[in-house]
Amino acid sequence: MQISRRRFSGLMSAALGTMFVPAYAESALTSPDDILHALIKLRGTLDDRLVMWWMKGMRYGVVNDSIRPLYGMKTGGFQLYQQLADGRHSMTMLELIFFTDLETDKPLAQFANPYSGKLVDIPEQRLGPYTVYHTTQGVEIPPNPAFGTFELRTQLGPVVVEGDDVWIRDDSFVDVDSDQPMMGEHTYNEFVTYHGSLKDIENPELTSAPASVTFQSVTSWREWMGAEGIGGHTTARAAGRKCFSLDEFPDDYLQILNDRYPAIAKDPRAALLKKPA
Repeated sequence: MQISRRRFSGLMSAALGTMFVPAYAESALTSPDDILHALIKLRGTLDDRLVMWWMKGMRYGVVNDSIRPLYGMKTGGFQLYQQLADGRHSMTMLELIFFTDLETDKPLAQFANPYSGKLVDIPEQRLGPYTVYHTTQGVEIPPNPAFGTFELRTQLGPVVVEGDDVWIRDDSFVDVDSDQPMMGEHTYNEFVTYHGSLKDIENPELTSAPASVTFQSVTSWREWMGAEGIGGHTTARAAGRKCFSLDEFPDDYLQILNDRYPAIAKDPRAALLKKPA
């Protein structure tokens, strides 16, 4: 059965009331402020260093309950954090995503949709630079975001603590209507889990804790993907880790970054602080 975009979004909204269950409540991180502090130390930093993330993964089509790989994904993120007087943490971010061929792992400029047979150009997959705010309730975005109409629902937690291992969920559910080619009008549901050490989080001498990330998403087809009339949706998964130097990025990502964005590869902090045109 094909689920309409509006009904799909409604189902995801309804799920918010049931997915955060009391079974996760008993952990070493129980207060909202403690959870936010842990998130910032895992995802970012308490100082002014440039935080970097990389992830590798794949996007799939889901039609008639069957899943089909579409393309690989190589993602790099650059972030600056600042703690505000009201307890929130601002995060200015820039994210660059490269899609790759399933067989050769080479970067793609075009995408051949296996369902429709259409060959379409892939728009630039660049998010930012822009600023959002981490709060005890989740992520806040500023009024009138540059990327269009943006209905955002977020949830920070629950937290799972087993021994010294900590997993924190940071989920987002979004309806987007944007003039930007990479976005268009679509529904986007993102499930992100950060993993690290409880000792590192509780260590006052560390402003940032080593961390890894897992990512899953469920989205409607984006307008650029040539999927008119297909039905179904897409899903993706990826995994990666935090670092503080481009030298810690995978070589294959750096090769594409240097080729397509040499100025960013040379000075990512300057690119992050540059105001969008």
